[in-house]
Amino acid sequence: MNVEKKRNGDLPVMYDSEKIIKRTSWHNNEIQVAEIGNYLSEETPEYFRANHYAILFITQGTLSAIFNQVGIEMKAPAAAFIFNDHELHYNSSSPDLKIRLLSFSPVIAEKLMLSLPYDKLHYAYVRPASQIDAPNMQTIMLYLDLVEELMRKETPNRQTTILHLIRSLVSFLYGFFTDNLASQKPLSRADELTGRFLSLVDQCCHEHHDIKWYADELHLTSTYVANVVKQVTGSTAGDCISEILIRKAKSLLRTSTLSVQEISDRLGFQNQSHFGTFFRRAVGVSPKAFRTGGK
Repeated sequence: MNVEKKRNGDLPVMYDSEKIIKRTSWHNNEIQVAEIGNYLSEETPEYFRANHYAILFITQGTLSAIFNQVGIEMKAPAAAFIFNDHELHYNSSSPDLKIRLLSFSPVIAEKLMLSLPYDKLHYAYVRPASQIDAPNMQTIMLYLDLVEELMRKETPNRQTTILHLIRSLVSFLYGFFTDNLASQKPLSRADELTGRFLSLVDQCCHEHHDIKWYADELHLTSTYVANVVKQVTGSTAGDCISEILIRKAKSLLRTSTLSVQEISDRLGFQNQSHFGTFFRRAVGVSPKAFRTGGK
């Protein structure tokens, strides 16, 4: 499959751009609304990745994917929530699949005065997708239509109005998402702890690479955390930390203009040589070779 690989620094990137039906962006791509479809063959995009906060709305068809190391099956109407540097790997989809996307940068998130509550964030690692009933999906689409219309027009107080609309939409979604989670079977103690651990690693691995720091943050022993994570994921806690670091490194190498040294610094490695050795051991090629066409 021919997948167009764009590098736009820290802007959101959607692969396989031939399937983008339309896209409206505003303020140097800090906010985007896009419609993705045209799935007329059995092929699906290799993956979707965003440096921004992103919400994928499945408005038609079905999608099978792997997100945050968890397999998910989504049937319209549904939504998947993607955080910074996360990837959604496509397995398969129905030919009629249609996705609508809202993405906004961390800068916009600050202007929206949004904060992701740590006590709920871990759910996104074990239950990353949520069904949405048809009436609520219609409401969401109206929100997105209004945001798109305002992005295309020069109107008084446009920025303030757009931000108010997105803030209202995200608040609506957050309430719906948490209510939906509450109605499902409660997470087991092991699943919840693993979700908290993976969430914390995803947020802090650029500064901390050792399990002890995470265990201390969770007020548990390293041995206990390691045993639970192994039980739930089948991987050691150390391997989970490494896998998340590799995911972030691959994402930055594929989709950003940052140098290998800058990526090494961003991910908290002592130096570029240490980062290169770590990456080559996990992936089989150097960061530079991976960026220029390695596996």
